Amino acid sequence: MISDARGWPCATGAEMRAVDADAIGRLGIPARTLMESAGRAVAEAIATHFGEARRPLVACGGGNNGGDGYVVARVLAEQGRGVTPRVLELARPERQSPESKANRDLLAGSAVELRSASDPDAIRAALAGCDLVVDAVFGVGLSRPVEGEAAILLRELAASGLPIVAVDVASGASSDSGAPLGLALEPALTVALGLPKLGQALVPAAGTILVADIGFPAESVARAGIRQFLLTREAARALLPPRPLSGHKGTFGHALVVGGSLGKTGAALLSALGALRSGVGLLTIAAPRALLPIYASRLAEAMGVPLADEGQGELGASHIDALLRESGARDALIVGPGLGRSDGTVALARALAVRADVPAVVDADALFALDGSLESLRASAPRVLTPHPGEAARLLGCDTAAVQADRAGSARALARRAQAVAVLKGARSVVAHPAGDLSINPSGGPGLAAGGSGDVLAGVIGALLARGIPAWDAARLGVYLHGAAGDLGPSLGGLASELAARIPAAWRALAEAESRDESGPLHPFP
Repeated sequence: MISDARGWPCATGAEMRAVDADAIGRLGIPARTLMESAGRAVAEAIATHFGEARRPLVACGGGNNGGDGYVVARVLAEQGRGVTPRVLELARPERQSPESKANRDLLAGSAVELRSASDPDAIRAALAGCDLVVDAVFGVGLSRPVEGEAAILLRELAASGLPIVAVDVASGASSDSGAPLGLALEPALTVALGLPKLGQALVPAAGTILVADIGFPAESVARAGIRQFLLTREAARALLPPRPLSGHKGTFGHALVVGGSLGKTGAALLSALGALRSGVGLLTIAAPRALLPIYASRLAEAMGVPLADEGQGELGASHIDALLRESGARDALIVGPGLGRSDGTVALARALAVRADVPAVVDADALFALDGSLESLRASAPRVLTPHPGEAARLLGCDTAAVQADRAGSARALARRAQAVAVLKGARSVVAHPAGDLSINPSGGPGLAAGGSGDVLAGVIGALLARGIPAWDAARLGVYLHGAAGDLGPSLGGLASELAARIPAAWRALAEAESRDESGPLHPFP
C-alpha cells in the first residue's frame, strides 16, 4: 500500500481526481483497467467479509462509481458460487459515463438482472429477496446535498435494513469532511479505492474500512501533493525518543506548569501528572503560595514555585517577570490549565504565551487569553496550541458548528494564523503544522470523554517538548499516546488521573508493537 513515514495519505475529492487524471492522462493507464481492479477488489472484500451472499443488490449511479458497481456485479456472477447479483440503475444508459456504460454492456447475456430505480415501489421490488446492498451510487465527486431520485433511492436502501458495502465512499457522505450531505448511507463495510479519503479519516466509521490497492502509481500520488495523513502505529512508533540506559533526570527535561487557581487546582495537577507519566525528568508547578500545599499533598514528585496571591487564589500580571525568568530556566512550559480568567491572569497568560523563550503548550485559559490576538502569538520559541472545538471557534471568530463542519480547515487556520502547531481536540484529533500539513489521530475513543483528560494531554505534550522533541513531532506523538492510553481503559467511568497512569503502558505497547503486514490488495484502515 502507498504509505510513508507520515502515515496513510488521505486524499480530498480534488486530490483523488488529480491522482486519477495523472495515472490515466500522464502515464497512460487505461481507465477501464483501474475500474476493473476496483470492482474486483470490492468483490473480493465481499467474499471475505460476507461469505456466500446469494443475492446482492448492486445500486449503480451514472458516473464511474456506478461503473465500478457493474464490475462488481459481473465478477460476483463469474465466481460461480451460486451468487446471482441484481443491478439497480439510477441513470439510463444514455446518461452514464462512457466507462460505466462499457461495463454495463459487458453484462449482456449474463445472469445479472438489470432493473431501473424509477420509483420507490420499483426499488423495493428490486430489494426483495436480496441479502446485501452494494452502494455504487456516488463517488468522491459529491459536493452538494442529495436530492430528487437519488435521495429516494438512498432512503429506500437505508430502510431495507440490509448490510451495505460502499464502493469508495458511502453515498451521501462528503469525501472531504465525512459529514452527510443531506442524507448518507451507513455501510457495514467500505472499500476505499486507491487511497483513503480525508472524510474517512476525520469521522470514525461504525463499520469496517478497507483500502484497496487498485494500481495507482506512487508517482501519481506524489504529484497530487496530498498534505494530510492519518498517523499509523508505525509512524507514531518512529517518533518515540530513545530512553538511554545512561540517562538521568536531567536527560529527560524539566517542565514548568503555570496553571491552577482556587477551585481549579485539579487541572494543573493533571497536567503535571501527565508530564510525569510521560517521562519528564523534573516537574515544577508555579502557583499562589496558599495553594502549594494542595499540590504537595497530591503529587510528591512535583516541585513548587510559591508566588504571592493577587487575590481570589489566582496568579496575575505582577508575576509576569518572575515567571518569564522561571520558564527560561526550564526546558518547556505548560501554561493555562485552570489558570483563571481575571484581567490580571489574562495579561499573565498572554505574556507567557507570547514572550516565554522556551517551547510551550498553550492550553485552556491561556487560549482564552489569546482571543482576538491569535496572530500575536508568533513567538520566538515553538508553540503547541491545544483547543477543543469551542475554544477553536472563539479563536477563529466563528461558532462551534462551523469548526466541526470543517475540522481540517479549522485546524489549518489556527496553525497558520498563530504560526504554531495546533491540536484541534475531539474524536479523531487533528494536528496542524503552520505550513499546512495535517496529521489525523486514530487512537482514543469514549474513554477520553471525562473532565481533565485535556489537561493530561497538555502535560504529555509538554514532557515531549521538554525532552527536546520538535513541536510538530511532540504534538503528533503526544496525541497518539494519550489516545492509546484511553483505549487501554474503560469507555465509561474512567478518571483523567487513571488515564495518566496508563500512559507508560501505552508507550510500552507502542514501542513493542509488531509491524502490520501490508502485503496483498486489501488493507484495514483504522
